[in-house]
Amino acid sequence: MARHAEVVEVLSDPDRFSSLLGMGAVPRAHLPRSVEYRIGAPGVRVLIATDPPQHTRLRRAVLAPFSRSAVAKLTPKIEEIAKGLVAGLLAHAEHGSADIYRDLAAPLPVLVLAELLGVSTEVREEFMEWAAVITDDLDTIGSTEFRLGRGYDMFRYFYREIRRRKQKPSDDLLSVVAATDAAGLSDHEVLAFCAFLLVAGVETTANLFTNIIDNLFRCPEVLERLWAAPEFAEAVVEESLRYDTSVQGLWRATVAEDRLGGVALPAGARLLVLFGSANRDEDVFSEAATFDPERTPNPHLAFGYGHHRCLGAGLAKAELVVALQTLVKATGGILPKGLPVRRNSLVLRGFTAQPVTVWPR
Repeated sequence: MARHAEVVEVLSDPDRFSSLLGMGAVPRAHLPRSVEYRIGAPGVRVLIATDPPQHTRLRRAVLAPFSRSAVAKLTPKIEEIAKGLVAGLLAHAEHGSADIYRDLAAPLPVLVLAELLGVSTEVREEFMEWAAVITDDLDTIGSTEFRLGRGYDMFRYFYREIRRRKQKPSDDLLSVVAATDAAGLSDHEVLAFCAFLLVAGVETTANLFTNIIDNLFRCPEVLERLWAAPEFAEAVVEESLRYDTSVQGLWRATVAEDRLGGVALPAGARLLVLFGSANRDEDVFSEAATFDPERTPNPHLAFGYGHHRCLGAGLAKAELVVALQTLVKATGGILPKGLPVRRNSLVLRGFTAQPVTVWPR
């Protein structure tokens, strides 16, 4: 489904278009044995693969750490992390080896997520590897399940950390989801949520930032204005979300025979709901192929719509705006250097290498 109105219709009606039927589940065989023995369900479902009322229950249990006030409280830490990473980027630039993805876009959400979860930043390399595993599986869902066998170490790590939070809770996100009695989550649901965060909180944000930089390179007048006025970053981020979002689409399936956009659909038809295409719909966005940070209104679907709107949308935007402003304030400019490397993915759009030339103010 590619038109804005059709995408909104699908996302607004889980009784007709099911996430549970459209997405896959984590096979319980891939969980640590200490957890697997207590699972009664055939698989582990994450937020994006559930429908109400299960989705409502899961989302409500973990909502508080992503609230506006919680993001505001975390923002000074995001600023601290971003400043350190930009300093590292400039240090690499002195030797001609600065890379936006490696030095800033990729580590930023990992370090922020580690802060949010309350885990050591020493595991950030493992976080990136685990996120890559899940991203690969997202590209091969089709009608099967998430294949997370390679992510056993991830489940083992989170299981150990959750056990610790049960014994000694703190104010971090892992403590929130570890409190299963209060939050209503089972052990396998907690582990699935942690795995889900690695994609929702790491890969998507990292790819979004590389897309923003690419958009700026393609629009030098916007880049020049941003470097003259760092407060313009928020508008640049918002339009980048529409113009070149990192999550291009996700799956749904028809619950019964249905019609959409004048097309008859059989029961169980799997639909790829294309957010990126909907964000370029000329019926909604005039001159949709133009990158225009002044665009208003801007009802893009980068974070989804309805009950499945991204739980961490506010946090992601805060990270992107802070990182962009920090980069602008610390540097005199930025230019592409050599050829960037596009991510090879059906679902995610972004770069895995983005070499640049950058210099201090």
